[in-house]
Amino acid sequence: MQLLASGAGGERDVEQAGIAPIGAGPGLPEWLQAGVGAEAHAAMRAHPAFGRALSCVASGMTGLYAGNRLMNRLLGDRGRAVFGLLVLYLHALAPARGGGLTAARMAALCMHTGLCSRGRAKALLALMRWGGYVAPEADPGDRRSKPLVPQERLRALQRQRWDVMFGAVALVDPAMERLARRLGEPAFSDALIVALGDAFCAGYRVVSDAPPLDGLIDHDGALMVLLALLSCEDEDQPPPAIAELARRFDLSRAHVLQLLREGEARGLVQRGEKGAGRLSPAGRDAAGRFFAAAFCLVAASAREAEREAARA
Repeated sequence: MQLLASGAGGERDVEQAGIAPIGAGPGLPEWLQAGVGAEAHAAMRAHPAFGRALSCVASGMTGLYAGNRLMNRLLGDRGRAVFGLLVLYLHALAPARGGGLTAARMAALCMHTGLCSRGRAKALLALMRWGGYVAPEADPGDRRSKPLVPQERLRALQRQRWDVMFGAVALVDPAMERLARRLGEPAFSDALIVALGDAFCAGYRVVSDAPPLDGLIDHDGALMVLLALLSCEDEDQPPPAIAELARRFDLSRAHVLQLLREGEARGLVQRGEKGAGRLSPAGRDAAGRFFAAAFCLVAASAREAEREAARA
């Protein structure tokens, strides 16, 4: 499933849904520029503990998704993971900035950011309602707007991902250990969601720092498969079998094989006679660049969330 799509017509949809044109100003917010710029990215990769952090996030994320049908169905590719975050973002966003989760606003925001089409956004939101991840607001002030509310099931999935990321980032940035303890505070977690959503709406994309992964990780399970190869190598284990990867991440063997072949064609995967293969040096470099950018984004957003929570 490839979710990221053209955002043509998104500005008109945003205006019609009553959402402020977030991120339409010149460039990224100052806190984001400082946190994810080339200097911060280079410092992250040069840190002596970065290799351990990369291994930690690889084993943590693959462990989180392995055998977890809910995670793999709801957040199994980059686009759907972002979709889940934007659902929480619209709910946490202040009304003065166009906040408030409705199907119309979610569809407009997805078009505005180029995440997916209006129809796909509404279909995914309907699936989330069916699965109990969002529900109609119990007592809306204006029934015509049909507001929705994220449920604890969705928040729990997001917290699981954050626990892994914060644990890895803390190896290179000790302040993240302290900030991770605040994830259970509604004011802090909502501010973190808004900071991450603002970054996405302003046009920042983690994958832009790892171009060889662009497009590939929009497919179901692709990032998990690559991380599983990385984990096996770091733990000095033999390459996993294709059937094992399919079972762990709720994929078909044909789909896993297609992912591996695309990875090989991009020079990211080295296939052998047995098993799924290993990451090539270029594949490991791409994974490192991707997660260095992700770590920088999480660290910068957490610090911004702390400042916002203190001002609230």
